[in-house]
Amino acid sequence: MVQPADYQLPETSIPILVQLGLTYRCNLACKHCYALYRRDRNEFTLDEIETLAGELYAAGSAAVVYSHGENMIRRDFHDAANIFAERDFYQTLMLNGFYVRSAADATRLVQAGINRTMVSVDSPDPGVHDNVRGKEGAFGRAMDAMDRLLAAGMDTVGFSCTIDKHNYDDIERIVALALDRGVHAVSFMQNRYNLRDVFDRSLWARYEQVCQTLYELMLEYRGKLDIYTHDPFMLTLLDQRLDDDAARRDFIGANLCNVGTSMVSIDPVGNVTGCNFISEAIGNVREEPFADIWDRLVSRYSDRSEPPRGACTGCSELASCMGGCKAYHYVDKYDERCGQTRFGEATAHGLAVASVDAVVPDRAPGVFLGIPRMGTRLTPDAGAPR
Repeated sequence: MVQPADYQLPETSIPILVQLGLTYRCNLACKHCYALYRRDRNEFTLDEIETLAGELYAAGSAAVVYSHGENMIRRDFHDAANIFAERDFYQTLMLNGFYVRSAADATRLVQAGINRTMVSVDSPDPGVHDNVRGKEGAFGRAMDAMDRLLAAGMDTVGFSCTIDKHNYDDIERIVALALDRGVHAVSFMQNRYNLRDVFDRSLWARYEQVCQTLYELMLEYRGKLDIYTHDPFMLTLLDQRLDDDAARRDFIGANLCNVGTSMVSIDPVGNVTGCNFISEAIGNVREEPFADIWDRLVSRYSDRSEPPRGACTGCSELASCMGGCKAYHYVDKYDERCGQTRFGEATAHGLAVASVDAVVPDRAPGVFLGIPRMGTRLTPDAGAPR
């Protein structure tokens, strides 16, 4: 049966999943937003997007998630999406719903090759959602957008929920709302930025129960609603009830930190980072080829030359969580969510991986594709546009 320790870097890492921002601009001011104070207007041109798409394709990338800002603000967003659709990228759009104003808007997204739309929903209560989003009426616009996208035949329509102090007690109600609205999926993400602002420290003690609730809901609604998370600590909850190897593998892959193994983030001005929540740029695609930057990024986050040490050393859960979230280590220098240690010492990216190697040195190669099962392309097809 598939276990978390089965996942490891292959000999050659491939940036299969790309978190791509085409703009930092947004019409809202969400309390938890990692891009709230980044409003650089020196955005990619369409010609630059065309070049970047070719480079990503050549590197083996297969999926793009449009994030960072509200990408539909760009009037040429559909043209950009078409560029990636021509290269058979699986495309996910994160959005707040304001720019899906009509049935025609929803249809245009489908025609542009968008495969999945994840609409931000922070609470089942309109007032709470609007407060978090900083704009009255935001909840209604999100619901209307989802209805239009479903009617337009979008492959996957779902909620994207950032868990914080505003909705810790509403997880089950958010799932109930998703079932009521007829969407296909709900994604729950722990916030990585503004931790002191959106989390009351007393909530950390309840974090394990939050994870358990999410896991139970995922099992309860299997086949009816895709409920997924992206948090290494979820892996400590695995039990025999998730008995299907494919489902188990998907769950493990979705919750592993895949920075430097199969995922990369590129912001609207070309900076390349490990993920959206890590601010350290490894390079800029406007200044050098993406392939060169990717090689450095892999080296940066996958360095196994250091001896095992740090707060993770000897932890009984290490083979499950694989060292946790690298972004947390960067933001707070330690990860308060960890119920095993509540450590006050940084467990740096490379050191955690080295510690895992010491615990399970013979685990088989594997890599997570953060996209639905499909004909995965790890090397470019000769006939596709570059």
